[in-house]
Amino acid sequence: MKYAREVIDLLAAHPNRMFKMRQILNHVVPRADQRQLAVARTGVWRALLALEESGQVVISRPDVNGSHAEYGWKTITSSYGKASQIPAQ
Repeated sequence: MKYAREVIDLLAAHPNRMFKMRQILNHVVPRADQRQLAVARTGVWRALLALEESGQVVISRPDVNGSHAEYGWKTITSSYGKASQIPAQ
């Protein structure tokens, strides 16, 4: 995946924040023209879907037409209310 590293860097750095696609694109390709944005949007979307499938990203898809989806890094909360990692086996 071409943009997976940039998407992971942004979302993992802010685990309690939801991002719109435009904000992610501004991070991935900051000074892109319309053609570059269209190409990057497809690549970022594919990376986000793969990360959602693996359980790393949560996608908030609104029910209202015209609203935008939001993307965030999925955190696991321990019983004490602190974010934690799943232990490796």
